[in-house]
Amino acid sequence: MKKMIHRIQNKSNLLCLRARTALSNQRGNFYISDAVKIIIAVVLGALLLAALTLIFNDTVIPRITQVIESLFK
Repeated sequence: MKKMIHRIQNKSNLLCLRARTALSNQRGNFYISDAVKIIIAVVLGALLLAALTLIFNDTVIPRITQVIESLFK
């Protein structure tokens, strides 16, 4: 039990040290490029989601509804 507690403490201390090191990093170019990549990914994802929503609402769903209604007539 004592080994497990020490292992958990060591892992948490390592995590805190890594977080502290990352936060104290003074180089900004790496974070700016990552932020730009994330923003581009979010915008492209939103555009793709909007396009798929339009396609499904305008063509797929009315067609499926029409086929299902014709089955029950």
